[in-house]
Amino acid sequence: MTMKLANKKIVLDYLKRNKLMTLSTVSGNRPWSATVFFAYTPELRILFYSRPDTKHCRHILKNPYVSVVINQDHGTSGQVKGMQITGRAKRVSEKDFKKDYAEYRKRFSWAEDFKKDHRIYSITPTEIHYLDQKRFGHFFRVQMK
Repeated sequence: MTMKLANKKIVLDYLKRNKLMTLSTVSGNRPWSATVFFAYTPELRILFYSRPDTKHCRHILKNPYVSVVINQDHGTSGQVKGMQITGRAKRVSEKDFKKDYAEYRKRFSWAEDFKKDHRIYSITPTEIHYLDQKRFGHFFRVQMK
């Protein structure tokens, strides 16, 4: 599914203003959520940097389907603003590591300090929903992708 240019700009602008996301995974019937720093690509892949032995990364090995919430930029006081994403996550291949790591390090210079035991993971969104009461009205979310 292709994304309209106007929607893509809104999504990229929102991602640019935020750096933390809640990543939710599941293994069997047990959900798990973790807060991680994220970067993104112009194609809207979401990148995060984590140790492979964390619960969320172990879950991704068994079940690549994830959900993400980004909501630090809440907009005007008392108004909901945020992004909800579903997609498929995977550990970035050695072939793609250099390019994706460079993208991540552009946002987070401290990434170098963790290079020994952290790896880059990529989320390819299947759905992106954006909530912005000021723009779209009370609790109305717009599917961007």
